[in-house]
Formats: sequence, C-alpha cells, structure tokens
Amino acid sequence: MKCVSGKNSYDSEEVAKEALIQNRIRFNHRKGSGPINIYECSDCGAWHFTSTGVEASFLNDDEVVKRVEKEIRLRDWADEFN
Repeated sequence: MKCVSGKNSYDSEEVAKEALIQNRIRFNHRKGSGPINIYECSDCGAWHFTSTGVEASFLNDDEVVKRVEKEIRLRDWADEFN
C-alpha cells in the first residue's frame, strides 16, 4: 500500500511493532535515535515509523532489549566469520 507520506506502510500495529524491532536490530540505533515509535496514519490507515515524540515503551521491555542485543551480537559474529 502506498501512502502520500512516502513512508513504508505496515498493515497492522503488530506488524509495525515487529518491523520497528527489526529496524533496531538491523541498524543498531543508539537510544533515542532512528525511528522510535509507530503510529496509525490518518491518510492511508496503515502504520508507519516516526522519529519524533515519545519512544515506544515496548522498545524498553526487558524481553525486547535482550532480543535486540542478542540478534545484534549474532549478526556481528556472523559478519566476523564471513
């Protein structure tokens, strides 16, 4: 689905949350940098990332923090051996 904003669109809140977590893993953003939350777009009805406002609380859940750190370490190890 295309949006007039030009941003990537996600069909549901859950899909957008997972995509934001994957974005944190892929780009290893420092605290408070990069996209920090998701929102439902009033133009297209899909979900997008935002880098302004309040950081999503789910990004600070212990389970998510541990998962992000673990997947970054795994990626770094894989890069080291390739």
